[in-house]
Amino acid sequence: MALFAVAARAGATDITFATDWRAQAEHGGFYQALAKGYYAEAGLNVTIRPGGPQMDIPRLMAAGAIRIGMASNSFQPIVMRGAGVPVTVIMTSFQKDPQVLMVHGDDPAEGMADLAGRPIFVADSALNTFWPWLKARFGFEDRQIRKYTYSLVPWLANKGSVQEGYLSSEPFAAQQAGANPKVFLFSDAGYAGYAAMVMARDDWLAANEGTARAFVAATVRGWQDYIWGDPAPGNRLILKDNPEMTPELIAYGIHAMRDRDVLGAKTAVGHMDAGRWDRFYRDMRALDAVPAGVDMQDVFTNAYLPPAGDGALP
Repeated sequence: MALFAVAARAGATDITFATDWRAQAEHGGFYQALAKGYYAEAGLNVTIRPGGPQMDIPRLMAAGAIRIGMASNSFQPIVMRGAGVPVTVIMTSFQKDPQVLMVHGDDPAEGMADLAGRPIFVADSALNTFWPWLKARFGFEDRQIRKYTYSLVPWLANKGSVQEGYLSSEPFAAQQAGANPKVFLFSDAGYAGYAAMVMARDDWLAANEGTARAFVAATVRGWQDYIWGDPAPGNRLILKDNPEMTPELIAYGIHAMRDRDVLGAKTAVGHMDAGRWDRFYRDMRALDAVPAGVDMQDVFTNAYLPPAGDGALP
C-alpha cells in the first residue's frame, strides 16, 4: 500500500486522508488538489492513503485508526451511526452514485424495469445494500442472482444476462473485451444515495475544525479543476500511486463522470441536501437495509463547505 504526498509549506498541518480503493479517476479531485498545491496553499500537508481489498475504512474509523477518510456510499455512515460510531460526512464528491447495471449493446431493454426475470451478476456486498432497493422498485427476485466473481466472462458469454458494476469500471472492461454495453445508472432511476464522500470522526472534527474546513475547501477546488479543467496533474499522481492504473482507464473514467454529470453543478460541488438524505434513509429503512433510529442531522453536515461561488472556486 502506497502513501502519497507532495512537499508542503513549512509549518503546515499534517493530515492523512484514506481513500476507499487504489488510486483512480474517481479520486481525481483529491490528487488534483495535491498536485496543484491547493492543500499546501490552505496550510495543509496532506498524505493520501489509498485503499484496497484489505482496507476496511468503516472498521478502521470505528477503531480510531483512521480519523478522516472516504465513505463509498450513503449506507456506510448511516450504518456506522446506527452502531454508535461517531462519524459525520462533511462533503460529497459525487452527487450521483456511479453504481450501474449493464446489458449488451443490442439488448432491447430501455431501462431497469425491463430487466426483471433476467439473470443478474451481483457481488455479495450488494445483497444487503442496493439489491433490496432493486427488488422493491423494479420487482427483481432473488432467483435472478448470479454470483459476480469480478470476471466478466460469464456475462460476456450470456447475451441475455445483466451485469452489476461501476460506471467507470465494468463498462470499460466490457469495451476492452469487444462488447458495446448499454449502461443504466442507478441515480437516473431514482436512487438517492451520494458517493465518494469525505467522512470524519467527530472527536477529530471537534479538535480540528479549521483543518477540516481547509481540507474541504481545497478538495472542492481540486474536483472543480479536475473535472472542468485540465486533469493532467492529478492523473500523473494517480499513475504514480497506482502502477496497475492506465491512462486509458483514467480517461474513460473522467469522460464517464463528465458525460453522466456525476458531480453535478460546478458551483455546488460537495454540497448535500437534507431532504435527499432523509428520503434515502426512509427508502432504505422501509427495506430494513439500514438501522432504525438514526438521525440524518447526525450523519452529515454542510457546515464545513465553502459557500457556493466564494473564493474557493477557481
